[in-house]
Amino acid sequence: MASSSDLHSLAVLGAGGERMVIWHVNVGAAVGESRLSGAWVLDRSCVAEIESLTSGYPVAMAKGDAAVDAGSARIVDIDATVETVRAAVESADARFTEHQDAGGKLTRPQWPVIAAADGVPLTRYQVDVVDDHIRPVLTLAREVAELADAWAAFESLRLARPFLVELGGPEARSLPLAVR
Repeated sequence: MASSSDLHSLAVLGAGGERMVIWHVNVGAAVGESRLSGAWVLDRSCVAEIESLTSGYPVAMAKGDAAVDAGSARIVDIDATVETVRAAVESADARFTEHQDAGGKLTRPQWPVIAAADGVPLTRYQVDVVDDHIRPVLTLAREVAELADAWAAFESLRLARPFLVELGGPEARSLPLAVR
């Protein structure tokens, strides 16, 4: 079981009218449960509650029809995060090639495919029951969860090969968030 130090959450924010939508996503170690770890729809007037759900978390902003004030939160650039993950996979693949060229006889791993963050399709049920203000937040939260799963798969493959451990250390790392 993962310890609480293995859990790293990101808050996905969006708003519509007078409602604020917040979705927490575990971007740390996979713990055998859904990465979507909490969702709230609050009136914007619930300032203390919104602050308690976002304070200390990096924040990803969902596209929507209303601006969200994230205060002093660290804002995550999802596209840059995807590029950071792709670069890590490419670096590991290049190191693998170097190892093979030096006489290694290993089979190349099937690295996870790192998809662009352009909208994980919702199920028909979700499309039918999720309103227009919540949908962008849920979609972005699912994109982040899928990216975190792909990263965890990459980290597992990296750590299984001693010559790749130096690329990030001997422990599985959380999803590397590009924060601006």
